[in-house]
Amino acid sequence: MEGFNSMQREFLEQLAVIQEAGVQTALCRKRDCPLEDRFYEITADVIIQILEIFDGYAGMKSGGLHIVCEKTGEPLKKNPSIELHDAAAGYLKGLD
Repeated sequence: MEGFNSMQREFLEQLAVIQEAGVQTALCRKRDCPLEDRFYEITADVIIQILEIFDGYAGMKSGGLHIVCEKTGEPLKKNPSIELHDAAAGYLKGLD
């Protein structure tokens, strides 16, 4: 993985960890529920784990990542201050 700075490399490596965990978790889940429910659960888990990276709770040694809209300069996590993984839980299907 040449051509990446250390933060980019760390972020991409953490995404690979999340993907592997998601696949392994999906393989271990009960098979008697509808496939659609399993897809919602798997994708919700992966999305939450990615947002936890941005919130500074998982994976990145450097802490959370600051996301700013290029057009407006408005930060994603401020005004009001939110934890992305907590906020997303109210919008995603598959989280119990």
